[in-house]
Amino acid sequence: MPESVLPKRWWLMPLLFAIVFIGSLVVAWNYDETAKEILAKSFFTIAGTLASPFILETSVALAGLTIVLVFNEYRRLKDGPDWVEMEVKTEDSLSQESNEANGAS
Repeated sequence: MPESVLPKRWWLMPLLFAIVFIGSLVVAWNYDETAKEILAKSFFTIAGTLASPFILETSVALAGLTIVLVFNEYRRLKDGPDWVEMEVKTEDSLSQESNEANGAS
């Protein structure tokens, strides 16, 4: 099985960043009325834009494609590559096999 090129705990920094970011949003939401109003207005603007038909369908399709590609990459890292080896017979090997078959009978 091939080793991953990612560091062992690659997910730690994005997780910490997300926790700090969400924590700062929660603090801003709870302690400042202006920040609360800006966050609410921003959320509804983004949600309204994403709910428009073309953007919603495109973003769902891209998210689905991303999920499939990530799952496939995970499966390939776990199972190994999907290589198939074929034996290609040349004229020499075919004539040698026919000689062996004729000599054995």
